[in-house]
Amino acid sequence: MSTARGWVGRLHLPTLGVLAAVLVVWAGLSWRYGAYVLPSPWSVVVGFVDVVRSGEIWKHTGASLYRIAIGFGAAVVVALAAGLAAFLWRSARTVVHDLLAILNATSVFVWIVISIIWFGLSSWAPIFTTFMITLPVVASNIVEGVENVDRRLLEMGDVYRLSGSEKFRSIVVPSTLPYLVAGMKIGFGLALKVSVVAEIFGVTSGIGYIMNYSREILATQMVFVWALVMILVMMATDKLLFDAMSRRLDRWR
Repeated sequence: MSTARGWVGRLHLPTLGVLAAVLVVWAGLSWRYGAYVLPSPWSVVVGFVDVVRSGEIWKHTGASLYRIAIGFGAAVVVALAAGLAAFLWRSARTVVHDLLAILNATSVFVWIVISIIWFGLSSWAPIFTTFMITLPVVASNIVEGVENVDRRLLEMGDVYRLSGSEKFRSIVVPSTLPYLVAGMKIGFGLALKVSVVAEIFGVTSGIGYIMNYSREILATQMVFVWALVMILVMMATDKLLFDAMSRRLDRWR
């Protein structure tokens, strides 16, 4: 009995059962309302194979990931600096908290409009939007990690006369890294969604651009294809990057 349950868990049979039911309902609704409203699952699979064969998937996915890498990477760097400032100076911690509260309260649409005003119809618009939306997510996690560093460990460092840099390297960094990885994981998913929305305005490559173009030419099938690409990119990043980082972090700690 336990062996059978183990196989069910490994194969994700309950999830596969739900997925099969969703596909059946999807196919029925597609037949009922037509391909323009809801393309069939098979047509989406065929479209996905076509964009892979043509190489179009690499062009647009690569363009989106390039913009995300710049905006999200800059957000991580600034978030690390904010976390360091919050650790070193109590007054800076208050300022960082207030700024993060303001950024968290600002809508994505606000940053998209501002980015278009400042940078025009260029790649810097989605890059800037990605940066402004993901910065408070990553920074909030890092600041929380800094605040939750075990003060007893810091006091022990004082007993052993560790220097400030040694305490930071040996105590603060290991304690804060899990918060950083968690913030990056959430932030990257948000960055992908935000960047795709921002790419609708003014760029000529990227997942958001090609989804909007497909909508304009009434190719609803390809809208679903590129939505599938987004899901696969996020799942692959979770498994290959962030899960691997978490495992290595656990071993290092």
